[in-house]
Amino acid sequence: MSVRKLTARIFGSLVLLCGMASAQAQEHVPVADPLQFDPDFRWFEPIYDMDLADMKPKKRANTGWFATYDRLNLYGSRPELENNSQGLESGMDSGWGHRYEIGFMLPDADKGWLFSWVDNDVGEFFSVRKERGNRFNTDELGGTATNPAPPFGFEAIPGISNNRGFNYRFVDEKRSENVIDFDSYELSKTWRLEPYHYGGILEPMVGFRWFRIEDTNVRQNFISSNDPDQIADGVAGRPNLVTTYGAASELMTTDQAFTENEAITGQIGFRYFKFFDRFTFATDFKVFSGANFQSSFNNRHTEAVVYSGTDTIAEGDTVTRILYEETDRDYTRNEEFFLGFDVRGELGYQLSRAVTVRAGFQLIDVARGLWRGGDLDNSVLRGGDNDQDYLMVGGTFGITLNR
Repeated sequence: MSVRKLTARIFGSLVLLCGMASAQAQEHVPVADPLQFDPDFRWFEPIYDMDLADMKPKKRANTGWFATYDRLNLYGSRPELENNSQGLESGMDSGWGHRYEIGFMLPDADKGWLFSWVDNDVGEFFSVRKERGNRFNTDELGGTATNPAPPFGFEAIPGISNNRGFNYRFVDEKRSENVIDFDSYELSKTWRLEPYHYGGILEPMVGFRWFRIEDTNVRQNFISSNDPDQIADGVAGRPNLVTTYGAASELMTTDQAFTENEAITGQIGFRYFKFFDRFTFATDFKVFSGANFQSSFNNRHTEAVVYSGTDTIAEGDTVTRILYEETDRDYTRNEEFFLGFDVRGELGYQLSRAVTVRAGFQLIDVARGLWRGGDLDNSVLRGGDNDQDYLMVGGTFGITLNR
């Protein structure tokens, strides 16, 4: 065979193959219009009892992307402090927070991922209101501006004006009883098992959880040179205001300790739920354990207000100066073993094909490894132990979205 004929046959075969591939592609891969996009946003499409009765439990469970939101009202236990002579750690105080969940469940493989964030804050103070020595700012009381200047005048200097919303001046002397900011972030791998005989479904999960728990311990004390004890030798442990600042002065002392817990834990648990008509009964149980990296600092802040009078403070006296002082921060760190569990139960009601409202309860118990109150060696505040527990329990109310 000549080279000319061989070359012609090779080119002919290539042309024939390309033509067959082109025809096959046109037959099985039609051209799609990228603008033809019809998302389904019918979140409140009605659903009927007959639809739910004919739907298998596994078809009713969340598939694809789903999200939940819950408003939390969890009561938190009080810290165990060294200087707590009244035994207040036996009480619990109301806290409010949120829970967000985003998950994805493969419809065919019956496995997926779940991310959850829980936030709950408790802020309980014991407060005593004490009036300032001059009681009010006369310029503001008369409706005129302090330090008037065109065109509108200046407001009173912050710290000497009347309290916002009131016609007089005062301070709230506070002592913290239970102040804590709780945040929990978790990521879990989930598996969906086959439904039981009566329709219940179990979903085991394994993952990790990161806690950030910040505790605040505050003690304030307000004294005035109008106090007879100050005119004499001063209150024990505090400066004599008459000697230090003059016969017309006030002093607010704030001792504070801020403690932060960063816990990284492993987590294992399960979720069980069952459908009955429009209702869904669900319960979660998780156990977590790991390391808690703790840090704390404490210091003292003082605010001295000096008035123009040469004797005791009288109503309407002007403020000549305000002196702020703050000591250096004293830092301490520690590590502890962290252990606890999380359990909750819920009852949901199906409103539409995509929306379910739900209510329930939640209990989170940090059984050990939490630091609250600050350093025990702080001679002023006398904080708490590094290995305390913390219990939160209360109600939840929220909504679930899933298409």
